[in-house]
Amino acid sequence: MDFKKLPFWGQFAVVACMAIALVAVAWMAYPNFSEMAKKNAADRVQLEGLQTEIRKGQAIEAKLPEFEKEIENLQLKLNDLLAILPTEPETGELLKWVKNLADQSNLDLRQFNPGSLKPVEFYKEFPIMMDVEGDYHDLGVFFDRISKYSRIINVSGVTINAQSSPNHSIHSTFTATTFVYDEKAGGTQ
Repeated sequence: MDFKKLPFWGQFAVVACMAIALVAVAWMAYPNFSEMAKKNAADRVQLEGLQTEIRKGQAIEAKLPEFEKEIENLQLKLNDLLAILPTEPETGELLKWVKNLADQSNLDLRQFNPGSLKPVEFYKEFPIMMDVEGDYHDLGVFFDRISKYSRIINVSGVTINAQSSPNHSIHSTFTATTFVYDEKAGGTQ
């Protein structure tokens, strides 16, 4: 049988039958083709999501040195701040410093009485009652030197009384309050 000798409708019928047979064979050979297509589409969506995640991760990784530098800078700032606001009262060191400062200012330190820590927000107040004797000008120099200390120290409740002593013209009592960082309270904020 010669295919070219068949009329047009005959050729069309033969081609249509072959196409139907091919589709039937494909349908039987690959029965889950539509399910596989759906799975492939779902896998493509998942792949695109993972690629997006990877790109985000790579962007963050590219910024990692910048973040590490920022952490280092923040750590240096924290160390500077802890010098101003330490985590411990450091009473012994403070007593030595105040005694030395009083001696340099020509004052006699008569009393150095640390009080109890008082919690306030993220820090604690550490009041110290002091009693000094000396000259009025020397007391001013002493307060000026206290103001220049690396730690924060507030002086309050200053009383000044005249003395009839030949060595000292005044007697003064006051409270010097320094501050201590409260790690427990500061960590919860």
